[in-house]
Amino acid sequence: MPNNESKMTRRSALAMLMAATGASLLAACGPAVAPQAPAATAPPAAAAPTQPAAGAKPAAAVTSISAQPTTPPQSVKTGGTLRWGQVGDLNTIDAVQWAPTQNNTLGQVNEMLIDYDDDLTIMPRLAESWEQSSDNTQIKLNLRKGVQFHTGREFTSDDVEYNLMRARDPKNPYAAVVAVGSGWWTGIEKPDKNTIILKSEKPRPGVFDFLQYLRILDKDTMEGPDATTKAVGTGAFKFVEWVPGDHITLVKNPNYWESGHPYVDGVNISIYKDAQAMVAAMEAGTLDVADLVPIPDADRLRNDSKFKLYQTHDLGQFFYAAVNAGQAPTDNKLIRQAINYAIDRQRFVDTVMKGFTGEPRALPWAKSSPAFDAEKNKSYAFDLDKAKSLVAQSGLTNVQFDIAWSLAGYASEYEQLATIIQGDLAKIGVQTNLKPLDPPTFTQQGLGNNPPFNGMRLSAGAFTQLKEAGSEFALSRTFGYASNASGFYDDQWTQLASGVATEPDAAKRKQLYGQINDYLLDQSFAMAITPYPDIVGLKPNVMDMKYFLSTATNDRNIWLS
Repeated sequence: MPNNESKMTRRSALAMLMAATGASLLAACGPAVAPQAPAATAPPAAAAPTQPAAGAKPAAAVTSISAQPTTPPQSVKTGGTLRWGQVGDLNTIDAVQWAPTQNNTLGQVNEMLIDYDDDLTIMPRLAESWEQSSDNTQIKLNLRKGVQFHTGREFTSDDVEYNLMRARDPKNPYAAVVAVGSGWWTGIEKPDKNTIILKSEKPRPGVFDFLQYLRILDKDTMEGPDATTKAVGTGAFKFVEWVPGDHITLVKNPNYWESGHPYVDGVNISIYKDAQAMVAAMEAGTLDVADLVPIPDADRLRNDSKFKLYQTHDLGQFFYAAVNAGQAPTDNKLIRQAINYAIDRQRFVDTVMKGFTGEPRALPWAKSSPAFDAEKNKSYAFDLDKAKSLVAQSGLTNVQFDIAWSLAGYASEYEQLATIIQGDLAKIGVQTNLKPLDPPTFTQQGLGNNPPFNGMRLSAGAFTQLKEAGSEFALSRTFGYASNASGFYDDQWTQLASGVATEPDAAKRKQLYGQINDYLLDQSFAMAITPYPDIVGLKPNVMDMKYFLSTATNDRNIWLS
């Protein structure tokens, strides 16, 4: 992937995933200074489409781009160990899961087939070029030659097939992000070890959104005795150890395919139970990076010349409230709508997030999304009278439920939001219990098609920054029609969400997104609140820090001056 990080800019992208550690992906915090990008490489050349033989399936109207490994610019200094701090531990060593704690750790070990640049240009990674059929039912991936797993084994098309099939295995609960996308492909062909062809019975306009999130894991490791303790990939960093609750150690991959990368010799990741301890460690000089800095600290540090801040708040990530649509009382749509009116989004933006999130939104879409609708974002303006009327219409009395959140990134901000919602719901006769949870427990209670939690979960969602808004319904458990953290399923939702994902005409997809927005607002099983900022505290010598559109940092481009 080209390095294009020479200045700091706000971007749109996340999670993904979603509170500090969920299958829905994401958690963080932040104030502003624009991202710096790695030095740009020459743009890859587009290959000419292949012309089909008479009567043959159309081969490739959208085609291949390819990039060669890059060499570091002379200004980059190599060497040193990056000392990274994060709040919350891994849930699993299985990198197929997308969650904040996984992305910036295991995401440095296990790579994807493609990536997106800031403008949604598709950038080659393990797939160096591709050819897509004009009807969007087939894609041929030409894999990068000479790539090795950290064990020395060659990366081939067999590995792509293995990870595709593993992603759809119902026995793997961590594959929720990519399971639906994997299921698209009813035919897999491997003409040779460097080529794989995926075939679908329906058009798949969101294919590149799916490919960006399919991490490639080593079959031998995942099928062996070390599957729960070791991570092996093809990435710029090799996994050394994970001491649960304490630290994760990564070292430079000396055989990495991208020449000259990574720039640092290793990354030592310290795991903290609370963000204040992490920030204190950075200020004391024992950390170079504090990931997902709480808002009060970010507000203070942005005026401190001894540190710098990286912020992006439009990565397609969003704060939201998920309610359990499979359990009383939140299985009642009128109660869900009442809750939506009782969320004081503007107060959260102004008093808790200090304006760092941007404007409130009742829908999750990033501004670049084809589903973004500025007017519909205003649909649930704070209105306790309306909320109280809906509770009365529901016919329910003595309404009571829990409000849970994870004790990881943005834990304090979630707690303040929960307290605000609790106070306002009490004004309309709805009683709530506040339930902060450790990250593994919070994650576990949101898994499965019918999650066991009671009431509401405050978390963060992702994947609304991609080329196709319909990818949200395949990649994310926030609004996924086949699997979601609210336990919400019905035929109309399945028809809408699956239909837009297979509609080949962009204008018709745009119309469907309007219907989907109306449906999401009406059903209110997952309620967007605001965009979600990623704020990272840095020592001044940490260069080219950036969050990418995959909602993860890219440590192979970071260097220490």
